[in-house]
This record gives sequence, structure tokens and C-alpha cells, in this order.
Amino acid sequence: MIRLTVVAALACLCTLHAAEAVRPPTPARSPGVTAGPVARTVLALYDGARVTSPRTTPLHAMADMPLGYLGMVVRYHDIRTGLPRPDATAGVRGVVTWFANESLPDPRGYLEWLDGLARRGTPLVVIGALGAFSDEKGHETPLEDVNRVTRLFGWRFEAGWNSTTYGARYSRADRRFVGFERPLPVVVPAYGRVFSDGPDTHVALHVEVPGRPSTHSDLVIVGPRGAFVAPGYAYFSDESGSREFRQWYLNPFELFRAAFHTDTLPKPDTTTLSGRRIYYSHVDGDGWRNVSQMEPYRTRHVTSARVVLEEIVKKSSDLPVSIGPIVGDLDPAWFGSPDSLAAATALFAEPQVEAAVHTYSHPFDWRYFAVPRSAADEKAYGSDDEGEGGSDVLGESGQRRARMYDRQPFSIATEVDAATAFINRHLPAGKRVELLQWPGDTRPFEAVLTRARELGLANINGGDTRFDREFPSAAWVAPLGIHVGNEWQVFASNSNENTYTDLWRDRFFGFSFLTKTVENTGSPRRLKPFNLYYHMYSGERLSSLNAVLANIAYARTLSLAPIEASRFSRMVDGFFTAAIEQEGPRAWRVRRRGALQTIRFDDAALLAVDFERSRGVVGQRHELGSLYVALDEQDDAPTVALKAAVSSAAGEPVDAMAYLVDSRWRVFGVAREGRQVRFRSQGFGPGEFVWRWPSPEETVVRWRARSGRTGTLRVAPSADGLLTIRLPQLTAEAVDVVIDSGGGTSGR
Repeated sequence: MIRLTVVAALACLCTLHAAEAVRPPTPARSPGVTAGPVARTVLALYDGARVTSPRTTPLHAMADMPLGYLGMVVRYHDIRTGLPRPDATAGVRGVVTWFANESLPDPRGYLEWLDGLARRGTPLVVIGALGAFSDEKGHETPLEDVNRVTRLFGWRFEAGWNSTTYGARYSRADRRFVGFERPLPVVVPAYGRVFSDGPDTHVALHVEVPGRPSTHSDLVIVGPRGAFVAPGYAYFSDESGSREFRQWYLNPFELFRAAFHTDTLPKPDTTTLSGRRIYYSHVDGDGWRNVSQMEPYRTRHVTSARVVLEEIVKKSSDLPVSIGPIVGDLDPAWFGSPDSLAAATALFAEPQVEAAVHTYSHPFDWRYFAVPRSAADEKAYGSDDEGEGGSDVLGESGQRRARMYDRQPFSIATEVDAATAFINRHLPAGKRVELLQWPGDTRPFEAVLTRARELGLANINGGDTRFDREFPSAAWVAPLGIHVGNEWQVFASNSNENTYTDLWRDRFFGFSFLTKTVENTGSPRRLKPFNLYYHMYSGERLSSLNAVLANIAYARTLSLAPIEASRFSRMVDGFFTAAIEQEGPRAWRVRRRGALQTIRFDDAALLAVDFERSRGVVGQRHELGSLYVALDEQDDAPTVALKAAVSSAAGEPVDAMAYLVDSRWRVFGVAREGRQVRFRSQGFGPGEFVWRWPSPEETVVRWRARSGRTGTLRVAPSADGLLTIRLPQLTAEAVDVVIDSGGGTSGR
């Protein structure tokens, strides 16, 4: 009987979803075309009395990534430091909260602040508790005072709480907003009474017990002034196992898109370069000196670093990799040896290898070193301190330690300056350390981030993105990074093999499952680049080595743009600093973008770049329902203008001007003159370029590499106007290219 009841309930729910006819949300009010800055910042309020830092909030863990995908930068504010001043919300695109309970120190003051927010036209998204129904002493806020403010955003509350939900059903469930990764619970969770208020709001989820008006409630409300998601209806979580399982009920991409009006927002994009998905790889030095257990290396006592050199790096000259040793493993005054240092020298001599550093002593707990510590303090570390575990935060013998090596007292100067200088002394001419790869808990404090930036180092690590059968949700896809004081920490785009191998204790082949995360973060939305991130200890075992090689083989089957890890990190910096100014209808200027070279427009199948009105635009590509616009890195402030697309059989719009569709290499310094295009390019592996060419004549392609190599080839556009050019592998060399079809059509 119980089984039949559940089946019937499921069937009823499915019928409601399928048969329901809901009115669409009111079209989002988009910012006008008045010239001026385009707001990209979302202010995220959190309660510092209940969490240790923004890192531990659901806002950071789950909301930050979708907001970043939609082009927005999240700025966190702890309400325990006081409410943000009015000037702190100037130019803010919206505010988002995700409080765990309904009490705040000063709920009336908070409501007054929200009132000002609404009257300035700033949208508010509330996920979970509003946080204004009582103070922390239990004094309740009158409901009319709450509703006076919340009605300004499009919803109101009524007294009552439905804790017994027998017979309750979802009489309206808009699939655009709910049922995203997981169906709504068959047994309706307890809920309060809230209702949409205003003709411009859309009820995405309504629950009721038929025939009982007191049980009606709108649990997800979306409108142009913001959105409300009732507590317990954003996502499913189960912490009964060894790790939390979570999946979204809510579609956060659609919710934030509608509430913050992002359809017209040009989105700085860190996943794509020259029209292709980015590939980058980096290797942390952990396990550098470990003796490999593989034959024939085991009997010759060959280290893991040597195995990685011979079996991976030397066989992958077409793919760049950034390698960051722990300098304590190389320095003979610490634990280095002639062999460990020679392995580093040989690795860095490979032209596709970028020099990085993984600090000198490999701190496990960065927060511990944020304040000065004595040697005695460090020796006592972990005796009564509980913290995170795992092979990347534990000493080799399994006990908790503050860092791997303690030959000298900890200092930023040693971990950053001295470590960088040591590696630089052992690099071939023309190379320098470009990247600092965070070790341990990957939670550096502000001062060490500042010092890395002052030395010109990019930074990376943290995040641990997984999206596979074990972590089947976009809720496990990390954001681009996190603000640490006045600095930015950049997260790696994918997790390393440590999380696939039970902290390097079992299932050593597990890293081969990375391909599923790459697939899931590539479509239907391109959320992340392809990041191959592993440690030197992957050279210990045949199964772990084969897992890395399988991932490399998979990468070679995809259309990618391989770049250095430091370049990706600097692209993320550019995402955070980019300033976009509207210059007129469908025209924007992009400033302060750093190394970021792609702007994305969503729902743009019928739009194309207007090259006549644009400046500093290399090309365009329509993919996954979006328009990816490639910028010229030699133009500090390009202008992107759009127009209605003229369709073609090739899938890319017809235009009188030649433009790049996609390329394996970076393309920059583009000059168009008549039927000739000149550009510079640099990359890894063979050069592969696809141009949309405006004329059918055969072209002559001439190229000259920095090394002096030259070549000429003749290529004719295909019937659909695509010109495909292939150059030989010229690893990391700058190459000048001229495409000439003669004639005299004008262009820019």
C-alpha cells in the first residue's frame, strides 16, 4: 500500500509538471543604453557570527559560480561589521542573501537598509531565511513592518507555518526554475506562508492542500525586482555518509539571470580563447623524490619526477604544463639531492614546460602561519587542534603538521621570494617563474598573496571542482576564486587526483574519471576550461600514470586552445578587474581586462559582431547558444558592437570582413587591409585556424616564426566560406602570418 501511494504521488507530480500552463516571467528590465559603466558587482551578505569566513557560506559554495558564469563579480560583506553604507551599493547590480535563520542583531535597521535598496532600484535575491523576523533576544518584528519592505521587491509574508504537509501538492512548478538536477521532494517539506505581490512577479513554485486556503504558499517567486526562494527549496543535502551529497532543486542560472537581468550583460569569459575551450595543466611537486614502484623504474630507484618527465612531459610536447616543485625537495641544504635538482633542470628545459613554484616548505595550514609562531609553537601543532585531514594537509607519517619541512622558521620571504629565486637560478635562458601553486589547505592569507603579486607571480589552487557520478551536481563546481582582503586567490578549474584516490590511499586509477567532469562542465553550459591538475606522485604507480595519460589522450580528441596555467590565472584576474562601458545601442567598450580575451553574449543566436562599428575584435563564434567574441590582446580598450546576424550554411554569419572563427593558437595584432589579413600567433601543438573569409578566391598564406623558420601554402575557402589553415608545430614560438587573396575590398 505504501509503495502504491508513493507511485501515485510521483505520477500526480509528473502530471502537474507536464500539464501546467504557467505565464512566463515578466521580461526583465534591462539597463538602458545610456552611455556609462555596466554594473557587474553582486553584494553578498553573510552572518559572520555563524560562519568563519565567506569560504564556508552556501553563497560561496553554491551561488558564486553561477553568478560568475553570468558575468558578475561577488563581493562579500559580513553584516556583523555593520550594514553596508549607501556608497557601498552604488553601481551594484544586485544583492543576494542566504541566511540560515530568521534573527539578526538589528532586524529593523536591516529592513530600513533594504527599503533604501529597493527605492534605488537594486534587485534583491533572498534564498532561505529573510533574517528580519526577530532580533537575537527573541523580540519579533511586526509582520506589517516586514511586508512594507518586502512588497517593494515583489512578495509578502502571512502568519502561519505548515509543519504537517500531508496532502500538500505542487500545483505550480515551473521547470525553468525548479526540478533542475533533482525532482522536488514527493513529501512536501514544511513551509511558511509567502505570496507574490505585484503584476510583474512570476510564481515558479506554488504549494497547497486542495480545499484548504490556509495551506497555500508561493515558495519560489521571481521578478524584475528580485527573487525569493523559501528555506529548504533551493537544494537537497544528505550528510549521513562520509561526505555531503547535494543537488539543486533550483536552477540557479535561470534564477539569477531573471532577477539580475543578465541577458544584455556582456560577460567576461575565462573558459574560451580564440573561439575554443581552453586547456591548461599544472603539476604540484608533492612526491618529487618518491621512488617509483613501476617496472623497470623500481629496480633502478628512479624517482616519480623522472617518470613524469620521461613518460608524460617528453611525450606531450603539444600540450603546455606548468610544474611547481617544493624547493625543499631540490635544495641540498634542505632535503634535495643532485638527482632531484637534475630532474627539475631537465623538466624546465622542455619548451612546453612553464616554471612555477609550490613554496619552499609546503605549508599545510596557511591560517596557522598568518600570525608569527615560534619553533616551539610549531612543534606542538596538532596536539590539541582539530582540522581538515587528507594527504595534502598531513605529514608523511600521517600526523598533523603545520608544514612538510621545518628546517628554517616560517617566513613569507622564504616561501615566496627565496623559493622563486632558487627556481629562477636553475632555469634556461628566457624563462622565469610565472606561477605560485598553493600547497596544503590552499587558503593563503592576504600578506602572502600580496607578496606573490608584488613579485609578478600569478597564483592558483583550491576549489576542487568535481562534477561526476560521485559529485553529480553543479553545486560542486567551484567559483573562479575568492577575495582575500584586497587580493584575489585564483582556484584551479578541476580537482587533482588526490580526491579521486581516497587521498592517495586507494583506487590509484581514479583520476581517469576526470573526463566526466570535463564533459559536464563543458555542456550544456561551458562552466570551466579543461584543467589537467595532478601531483608528481602520479609517477609512482602504473595505474596512476595511465590515468594521466588517458586524460591527455582524451584532451587530444577535443577542439581546444592549450595555454599556460599562469595565463589562465591572469585571465581570472582580468575577469575580476574588467570594466565594461555601454557606448550606445548594442555597443560596449571593455577596459582593464588584463589577459582576458573573450566576451560572451548569451541567447545570442540571432546576433553577430558588427565589425564596422567594432574595434579590437579578432573574431566570433556561436556555440552552446552563446556568442563568443574574441578580442585582440594588443588593444587595451576594444569596442564590441553587435548587429542582427546574417545566417549562412557554415553556421557563422556572413560578413564583408574576414574574421576568426576558432584557433588552437592565440591570435592577436590583427590588421585587415583589402583582401589581406595580417596577425601574430603563438601556441602549442600544430597551428590550426578557421577564418570566415569574405571571398571565394584561393588565398596565399605566408608565415615566419621567431626562430627564422618560414613557409608558404595555398588554401581555398570551402563552399560555405570557411578558410582552414594548418601550420606545423612551433611550440611557444611567436609566428607572423599573412593571408592574402588579392583584390581590394575594404576592411578593418
